[in-house]
Amino acid sequence: MSCVVQLLDLFMVWDWSTYLADYGQPNSKYLRVNPATALALLEKMKDTNKKNNIFSQFRKNDRDKQKLIETVVKQLRSLVNGMSS
Repeated sequence: MSCVVQLLDLFMVWDWSTYLADYGQPNSKYLRVNPATALALLEKMKDTNKKNNIFSQFRKNDRDKQKLIETVVKQLRSLVNGMSS
């Protein structure tokens, strides 16, 4: 059940800057979203988008979205790596 809740919470997290800035704070808006779960789902979304949209590289909006996802993935990786060290 908690995985389902985390998944639903993740889909509600569109404000990644707030999530990343508030992470680890006791009053964080997205306290229940685990960075490892978010990272795994975003990586799957990124891979799926690349496979399904070969022509997306030609659309600026799609390129911008892909860059945002890649940036957030890097930041989440650093959070996850920081947790494991």
